[in-house]
Amino acid sequence: MRRRSSLLLTLLCVPLPGLGLAVGCGQTVIVDDPSADGGGGGEAGAPPVPTGGGGGSDAGRDPLEEYEDPGCPDTEPPVTDFACDPYDQSSGFCAPGEGCFIYVQYPDEPCGQEIYGAYCAPAGPGRQGDPCSGGSQCGAGFACVVTGSGTQCVELCALSGDVNCDPGFVCEPIDVAGMGGCL
Repeated sequence: MRRRSSLLLTLLCVPLPGLGLAVGCGQTVIVDDPSADGGGGGEAGAPPVPTGGGGGSDAGRDPLEEYEDPGCPDTEPPVTDFACDPYDQSSGFCAPGEGCFIYVQYPDEPCGQEIYGAYCAPAGPGRQGDPCSGGSQCGAGFACVVTGSGTQCVELCALSGDVNCDPGFVCEPIDVAGMGGCL
């Protein structure tokens, strides 16, 4: 009797492709029959159907052996353009009512370098965790950053040395090289 119930349980857990169902082991899953529409693949959950054109081979034990360098020269030190000090908002670089805001300018070409910098602009009202859609909405000493909780103002912090983040926050690297935000 034990063997029969084991066999019955096994049969209930086996996918039934003829019916288009997998039954008995959790949720019922409807499986499309690729032969019904001539194949093609490419749909979510279905593996792509090979078209006979080329194809790859097994990368073996070390897939990095097949890596091809795009030909970019070795990177030089980052290009910077800091017109003010984002860590010292009272340094006198910016006019009253302005803050020193960081930015990154991404390159147009594949091997180009980012430009990191800071500029003076009117300070917004945004504080830690306030939603934003640009730096102008954040206060001096804050940056508008995409986070796991949405785009929000985060306080700037130095990645090394004393961290000025409030309790419960950690100084994490952000897009501008060498700079951090309290997240």
